[in-house]
Amino acid sequence: MATRPDLVAQNALAADIRRPVDFAFLDIGDEPLRVTTAPSHVSISGTGDEDLDGFTFQALDPMFVSVGRIRSKEGGGDTVTLTLSGLAGVDAALMTDLGNKANYAGRDARLWKAMLHPDTLGQIGAIWCYYTGYMSVPRIVGDRSSQVITLDVESYLGFFSQASNRTYQDQQVYDPGDRSAELAVAIANGAGNPR
Repeated sequence: MATRPDLVAQNALAADIRRPVDFAFLDIGDEPLRVTTAPSHVSISGTGDEDLDGFTFQALDPMFVSVGRIRSKEGGGDTVTLTLSGLAGVDAALMTDLGNKANYAGRDARLWKAMLHPDTLGQIGAIWCYYTGYMSVPRIVGDRSSQVITLDVESYLGFFSQASNRTYQDQQVYDPGDRSAELAVAIANGAGNPR
């Protein structure tokens, strides 16, 4: 699976008229979400990517679904925010799935891009993956007339480099003979050396 555009797609990107489209896989609940900003549904095969091959990506209007800016940096990419339709009644199944943290937290989210011919809408070059990470925090924004779900996705490297939230008070868990935390608390409270 390509991680950058092949030569044919690069030439299409350099053209005066471009038609890039996004593909997204979100491992939400029992039925993962596969969507595209292409003008019609797209069935994919032959890429060698198990998250693409054999699946149909449902066409969604890009006005209702968007991908935030992706910035790469040392140690991994920044958090990416995905915006999904979240209208009551229309998107009830998705909102129900996102109501249970086990259905999204720490699960995969992948983004691909492809180039379409501006006139025929046929694919130009190969699809390439440009972001892979884990879903973290969804938020519902708006009101009943125009409600969306924003979903943060952490890069793999960012996910693994999160703070452990451990303190020196936990030291005895890792070294049963280490009483330094207990002694520090006793000294801070003026109790001297506890026995």
